[in-house]
Amino acid sequence: MKIEPIIRKHLHSFIQSLKTEYQGNKSAAKVIEKYLKGEKITPQDDMLLRRQIFDYFKFIGIVVPFIIIPGSMIILPILVREAKKRNIDLLPSSFSDKKEEEKKEEK
Repeated sequence: MKIEPIIRKHLHSFIQSLKTEYQGNKSAAKVIEKYLKGEKITPQDDMLLRRQIFDYFKFIGIVVPFIIIPGSMIILPILVREAKKRNIDLLPSSFSDKKEEEKKEEK
């Protein structure tokens, strides 16, 4: 098994997830701007904003332990894996969606 192609594949997936998250942030900002201007928010806009806010909370839940808890870099991947086994998604949606797509491609 060659390690370099695997690393390249995961790095590419990570960068794509970051781009997706960035686009989601831009879209959420546009919805907030619409709301502040007094324009009507569609149900789709509302769902997009709710999903982004929920992703922010997930992100905060992952980042804060890295800052506060010593050794969390080792514990966090294990925690994410164990949560996934129990159908609990700790990763922001843009990262989770990519992981699911990769699993389907591998099968």
